[in-house]
Amino acid sequence: MTNLDIVFAFNSSADPSTSPTASPSPSPISVPDSEDIGQWLDGVEQRVPSLLAVVVIAFVIWLVFRYAIKLFTRSIERGAPMSDPKTVAALKKAKIRLPQQDEVDARLEAERRRQRAHTLQRVLNSALTLVIVIIVLITILGVLGLPVGPMLASAGILGVALGFGAQSLVKDLLAGIFMLIEDQYGVGDVVDLGAAAGAVEEVGLRSTRLRALDGTVWYVPNGEITRVGNMTRLWSRVMVEVRFAYDTDIEAAREAMIDAVKAAAEESDEVKSALLGEPEVAGIESLEYNAIMLRLMCQVNPAMQWDVQREIRREMRRIFGERNIRLAVPGDAMVIDEKPAKRAPRIRDRRRPHEQPVDDDGSPLPPASDDLDGDGEAD
Repeated sequence: MTNLDIVFAFNSSADPSTSPTASPSPSPISVPDSEDIGQWLDGVEQRVPSLLAVVVIAFVIWLVFRYAIKLFTRSIERGAPMSDPKTVAALKKAKIRLPQQDEVDARLEAERRRQRAHTLQRVLNSALTLVIVIIVLITILGVLGLPVGPMLASAGILGVALGFGAQSLVKDLLAGIFMLIEDQYGVGDVVDLGAAAGAVEEVGLRSTRLRALDGTVWYVPNGEITRVGNMTRLWSRVMVEVRFAYDTDIEAAREAMIDAVKAAAEESDEVKSALLGEPEVAGIESLEYNAIMLRLMCQVNPAMQWDVQREIRREMRRIFGERNIRLAVPGDAMVIDEKPAKRAPRIRDRRRPHEQPVDDDGSPLPPASDDLDGDGEAD
């Protein structure tokens, strides 16, 4: 027997399963057919109590967590009252001395906390509902006998793939979470997000919905927001700039601007309740080649600066005319006559009705015609 025959006989007598060159064949992936589905659904009527129990337990858990979210957001809205004995004792123990807070600032801070709590409550309720629905679906599939393990493994692999492919979505979600934590803006604020500006109608983890002044609804992804300008955080400011002629008395112009604010507050209760401080005109803000500019500033309630500014400008126009305070004329303008008119011009804002001729009895007559001989042509 040669060496080749000995090697051949040894290989043939060896166990193929223990051979180093042998490898187990991969098991084929089984696709469920109608028979498998029938086995899963067999005896569903016996599993109805289990399914109902799962739904009831999920509903109870949803109510409990929803109530916990309500308590959490209510604590944010209420804050820590300084009159609470426990709070006062804790501050004394920590040797922290807080300054007296103004009533206006306290009211504005309370409104801000209310907006933030409302936004957090909506977002947390939406996330809770989504989690509960997913858990209930997975539990129901397990009760029916469907293989949940392979589904979860496939979902994990799919989640990793989506994580690489949907990086912008992950970026939006993270930005939305940090935006809520930092309390940058909330529902009801008027903000400028760079690409769009308007009133915030809805704040989500993925995007923010704005309503512009012209009614346009903007959906801005949170990951695309690089800067936030909040115009209604705690309080707003009225700022009216007026350019006067060079020969204008500065003190008279300053008093007229302040009196315009007082007159607007007397005429409108809304303006009076919106004012949070005294108006201020610091002085000459700029010297231009044809004018001097004064700036009026006043602190008002959030989102009320535009309404207050309109009322103040209306009163300024009236007071400037009564006190003969002249505004600046642009350098390119040509003044023909500076003398006041002897008679005020008559302005007709309404259309005059069409006058139809009538006879002595009051019956309407046909309109006048230039065709006297009736030939169809004007004479």
